[in-house]
Amino acid sequence: MGLFSRKPKIHMEEAQKNKVKMRRLFNQAVADGDSYQILYATTGSTWKESGILSDTRVYQFISLVFGYRESDFKLVAVPVDTKLTETSEPLEIQISEVKYTKYRKRDATLDMDFKERGRKSMYFGFSDIERDSRSFVDNISQEEERQALMAFLEKYRAKL
Repeated sequence: MGLFSRKPKIHMEEAQKNKVKMRRLFNQAVADGDSYQILYATTGSTWKESGILSDTRVYQFISLVFGYRESDFKLVAVPVDTKLTETSEPLEIQISEVKYTKYRKRDATLDMDFKERGRKSMYFGFSDIERDSRSFVDNISQEEERQALMAFLEKYRAKL
């Protein structure tokens, strides 16, 4: 680690409770939810906003429960609120829609390019999140889940 790097301050008991909440929400939103491996993910979008004082880029962060299933290589992202109490409509990604994927281990980020879809690309971040985060779910610890995801993505890319 570098001179200024640090590990996130995570309350592990709360992190375990969040995993249980994420599983419950995912299972409510997705048929056969227990057949998926899940982990917490974030994504974001930007748009240009013109104003009186200046033109700025506005960033919107979205919390997700990201699920993957090896039997059919299906991916599902379920948007959740930061308190892990509500969900929105799941985003299902079939392997036939995906043109390219790249997992950046250093950033714990999955980049995806699509063949034909409204958005041509998308990213998912899988970092640990510490307590008192402002834009994300608090207390996320998922090193084992990231390792399992990387193993899955090797098989996934071989199928593309």
